[in-house]
Amino acid sequence: MADSGAYAQARTLHRQGRLAEAAALYRDVLTRQPQHADALHYLGLAVATLGDEPQALRLLEAAVRLQPANAALHANLASVLSQAGRHAEAVGSYDRALALQPGLTAAHRGRGTALMQLGEVERALASFRDAVRVAPADHQAHNGLGVALERAGRTEEARGSFARAIALEPRNAEAHHNLGILESAAGRHTEALASLERALALQPDQPALHGNRGTVLLALGRPTEALASFERALALAPQDARAHHNRGLALVSLARVGEALPSFERALALDPAAAVTHLWRGKACLELGRPEEALASIDRARELAPGEFSAHLERGVALTRLKHHEEALRSFDAALAADARSHEAANNRGAVLVRLFRPADALADFAHATALKPDYVEPHTNSGIALRGLGRYDEALASLDRALALRPGDPTATWCKALVKLGLGELREGWPLYEARQHLEPARRMARSFTQPRWTGQEPLAGRTLLVHAEQGLGDTLQFCRYIPRLEELGARIVFEVQPVLMRLLGSFAMRGTLVGRGEVLPHFDLQSPLGSLPLALGTELDTIPGGVPYLHVDAEAAGHWAARLAELPGLKVGINWQGNLEAEKLAALEARSFPLAAAAALARVGGVSLVSLQKGAGSEQRAQVDFGGAIAQLTDPQYMGAEELAGETAAILKGLDLVITADTAIAHLAGALGVPVWVVLQSVPDWRWLVGREDSPWYPTMRLFRQRTPGDWPELFERVAVALESVAGSA
Repeated sequence: MADSGAYAQARTLHRQGRLAEAAALYRDVLTRQPQHADALHYLGLAVATLGDEPQALRLLEAAVRLQPANAALHANLASVLSQAGRHAEAVGSYDRALALQPGLTAAHRGRGTALMQLGEVERALASFRDAVRVAPADHQAHNGLGVALERAGRTEEARGSFARAIALEPRNAEAHHNLGILESAAGRHTEALASLERALALQPDQPALHGNRGTVLLALGRPTEALASFERALALAPQDARAHHNRGLALVSLARVGEALPSFERALALDPAAAVTHLWRGKACLELGRPEEALASIDRARELAPGEFSAHLERGVALTRLKHHEEALRSFDAALAADARSHEAANNRGAVLVRLFRPADALADFAHATALKPDYVEPHTNSGIALRGLGRYDEALASLDRALALRPGDPTATWCKALVKLGLGELREGWPLYEARQHLEPARRMARSFTQPRWTGQEPLAGRTLLVHAEQGLGDTLQFCRYIPRLEELGARIVFEVQPVLMRLLGSFAMRGTLVGRGEVLPHFDLQSPLGSLPLALGTELDTIPGGVPYLHVDAEAAGHWAARLAELPGLKVGINWQGNLEAEKLAALEARSFPLAAAAALARVGGVSLVSLQKGAGSEQRAQVDFGGAIAQLTDPQYMGAEELAGETAAILKGLDLVITADTAIAHLAGALGVPVWVVLQSVPDWRWLVGREDSPWYPTMRLFRQRTPGDWPELFERVAVALESVAGSA
């Protein structure tokens, strides 16, 4: 009797959810009656719920040996086997339960669930249909059938099963949850959110619900709310790698990439084999300007998922950032092999071909990308860049106009259109577009913020102080400083802020205002303008470019010193400069302004000429690497650079030379501003300022231009330069 009372009390506690207390009483009963089958049965269920599956299975198996004809016992043993991940054995136990009691609904449901875990969807469907047939009002059976139908790709039937489950039991949180997942997968995110929120009202502490709600909110473009959902999921389940990953996605959507990175890293600490998280960590590193780290993460993702399209695509992006263009091209090829209909991979492949100076080949990729997605802006812009590089200006403008029709004001397309218009000499149309430079890197990152208003050319200047700040390269400053006297003629007091290295040189410039170096404290001013915007403000056209050279001058003592040094050289004194800032050239596609000194070998064969190196810093080592290096006089220390060197040495040497031959570098502008005869050698489609098809420059009257006839063919160009130089030397 005592054992009967203890067992009854244990069952009462069990039903109340007081499992540990119930288990203790079950054990007391079994101490006295080791063969008490029901005590074994329910103690097994209690300890299974408490998480001790091995002990639960031993107890249930013992109970089954005592009551082999108990269908419910076989079904419960099957349930714990499934809980332990032993799904095939669970199916066998469910089969035994159903052989004993064919109408046992829970066994049909459990069998279906176990078969789903084994990936046997059709058999699972049959089990759930049997459960629904046996118990048409069983909401759990309809929910299980919905899961199996969804897995089988029968979405509409699945939606109906979930709806039936909810109609039978509106408090079935799992059915609401499953319906939300189904609606989300179908792209019906508003409906999905409603279902998930109904489930959360029933199970507010279910972490998976918060996580799935966050995913849907992200899809709805509500990343702030999504982030809150993921953080609630993590508060409930801190070790959930997926929630950490999704928190990172929400932070990326909020442009908080620096905060997203630790979330991805925490997810990887919990689940190191998650390829998608390695991939997103790589994407975050790319966004943060850390392409080497990005590549390592993306490569790990590729190892884990070799056929994953996104891994190949993002690897190509990382390699492009690292300037490993040939390898990037192979990655984009692999991406297209994985998904031939990827407009993004096609566009990126074309962009890499442009960087490899293969614009003609790139056009096919851009056409493919736009065929796949006609409203995709980037390939239209990139086609414009490639067509400009091929000298097909009308087609380039048409492509850029298509890009701008799709995305009005796009800074990259606008900037590229500016380059075409200005290069064609259509300055009135080009200058407004040229303002787009301020919205592109690196100018955007370095943008200045002033409280004083921008001068646009409309505001009167008389009696007002105008700050003009040089915001581009040294060559741009030397070219556009010519506008300062014009502003002073309009009555402005000028504060001219320039790069510190130009301070001494521009001290010779005829201006009444104040010259300051960038970084110095600025005096009071009323208005401000970037130097590169003055041509727009003043309405410059080809025939109104401020002329008159020289507008820069050299200290007489320095000029005399270097004139004497140069007089010691025989014949025509010709300075040569071959390399500019290669890093700056890499910022733009199809930029190859510098030439290798070896390509200029023809100049060394011209008689009656003394060549003088003007090369400073990087590139100066080439003189020692070419066979004709001995024919180029090195009068200065090529590593000595700075404000004093530029004004007191390079500028003074330029004034003493008979001719300067240079790549498109600041030296070209300095020579032009000093009024020195200068020949500029240009790539086939050069920078906009040298215009199209001209041998002269409206910016510099002492300048002559030589252009490549074939892209990249510098030796042929220098053969022509050598012929022209022979003519000059012969008449000297």
